[in-house]
Amino acid sequence: MAWSLILIVGVALGAVGLTAGHAILNTTNSTTFCISCHEMEIPYAEYKESPHYMNPSGVRAGCPDCHVPESGLPYLWAKIRASKDLYHHILGTLSTPEAYEEHRLALAQGVWERMKETDSRECRSCHAFDAMDIPKQREEAQKNHPTAIAEGATCIDCHKGIAHKLPDMKKAFANAFENLKKDSASADLSKVAYSLETLSFTLGKDDAKPSGRLLPASRLEVLARDGDKINVRISGWRQEGADTVIYGDQGKRILVAALTKAAAKEVKVGEAMTDPETDQVWMPVSLDVWMPVEGLTDSIDPIWDYAGSLYTNDCAVCHVVHHTDQFLANQWIGQLKAMERFSQLDKEQNRLVLKYLQYHSKDAPKDGLN
Repeated sequence: MAWSLILIVGVALGAVGLTAGHAILNTTNSTTFCISCHEMEIPYAEYKESPHYMNPSGVRAGCPDCHVPESGLPYLWAKIRASKDLYHHILGTLSTPEAYEEHRLALAQGVWERMKETDSRECRSCHAFDAMDIPKQREEAQKNHPTAIAEGATCIDCHKGIAHKLPDMKKAFANAFENLKKDSASADLSKVAYSLETLSFTLGKDDAKPSGRLLPASRLEVLARDGDKINVRISGWRQEGADTVIYGDQGKRILVAALTKAAAKEVKVGEAMTDPETDQVWMPVSLDVWMPVEGLTDSIDPIWDYAGSLYTNDCAVCHVVHHTDQFLANQWIGQLKAMERFSQLDKEQNRLVLKYLQYHSKDAPKDGLN
């Protein structure tokens, strides 16, 4: 009798617990609950201006529709993960508009990464490629959706910012570069150096007038150092008839340095060779110059990490990011130029991204910059 009573009480308590748990999960799975915290006023106001809130069809997607899986373990895990929001609410992490803007990029990237990992699962609960009448879509969608299907792209690859304002990438990019420069201060520049940005150089150590400019992500052989100045050798290729430019590889428009006419006369030139595909004449060249230590580092890896981040985070806002080996080194010039008007990158960042793409292109130089 006692065991029967215990079983009955246990079942009753279990039923009460399940009912209460279900009620709690349902209550927290609503837009009303989501916006009950004041820090959600900013994203909610943005959402109300989006087509997910109001559209011609009258179908409204609320916060849970986009941010919470429909059922099963992913649903429960999302609820557990959301407990961190309560923690940050208590801390006041997003308590002011300024604080929210400071964290906007990190918040957005967290959502983008989860949606990428799940193949935009929540989007696909309403949208599906096989249900689309593509010929009736807008011209841009008619072009992009078949490409997305063929390449295995997912919704979030192209539809960032559809419900909330996009983060200000410029500030994040600037902070990342400052960290890169800070880390370079302790670089060992005894053998090799790489430029973080466009830098001026001179032929003589104490020359006042620059003899040319070194482009970002260019490799230098270190010859000597004197205080905050360093004597380095720029090596590369020159095309016949273009004496004031040094390129990174034969036949490829990978800009390494731009020289004054006076500096071009001091360049050491090797044996000329003719490119069999273009009949252009190219020569290996080198030039010894002096420049400040600031702006140089001892490894190309952190530069490529930064450049790759610029490329991925900037371009992925609008479309699926092209693989770096999708184009030839020279083709990347036109590809990037066509996208500049849509980009948040400045000219210096674009120079670095172009260099990154060219050195990781389909016909990239075999030795890279190592």
